[in-house]
Amino acid sequence: MKNIARISIILVLAVVANATAQAQVRFGFKAGVTINELKWDKDIVSKDNRAGFTGGLMIEAGLPVVGLGIDASALYTHRENNLYLEETKLKRDYLDIPINVKYKLQIAVLSKIISPFVTTGPDFSLLLGDDDKGDFKTRKWNTSWNVGFGAELFRKVQIHANYGIGLTKAFEYLGKEVDSKPVKGKDNYWTITAAYLF
Repeated sequence: MKNIARISIILVLAVVANATAQAQVRFGFKAGVTINELKWDKDIVSKDNRAGFTGGLMIEAGLPVVGLGIDASALYTHRENNLYLEETKLKRDYLDIPINVKYKLQIAVLSKIISPFVTTGPDFSLLLGDDDKGDFKTRKWNTSWNVGFGAELFRKVQIHANYGIGLTKAFEYLGKEVDSKPVKGKDNYWTITAAYLF
């Protein structure tokens, strides 16, 4: 999985570099809420999903005529879950780097007012600090895949709903083993953001 993550980063950076060389580039601020859902590989950990928050900077590079572009962000993200197996509350802070391919629907007259779009791409999350709790161990780095949709209003404001599917493990629970292996968990999450672009 580490090799896949490295290759993905290199390919995405190459695409971003190529796109920005011939595209319209805009910068902006993004903020919103995230709802985290842990997916364990064995159904022994009862959990409660909690809302967190996210915010940071974004860049968009797009080809206006065809509506295709790249959307990348650097976001501070706070995620939280209650785990009832050991009455543990997991609070985690990440540096999230989502890099999405974006297709924006261009409707001649309406595009000045509203432009719907869809997005997909990888999200790389780096844990800020240490949040191991008892038998729960948190991985420092994990990768997800995003699928989302949204709309741009007046060519300045973007509202975006996004679902992230965990590709690599984010946790291990060492308090109980199944088939002589620790129970592993992945991060899945909904994120709803608003962005203002210059």
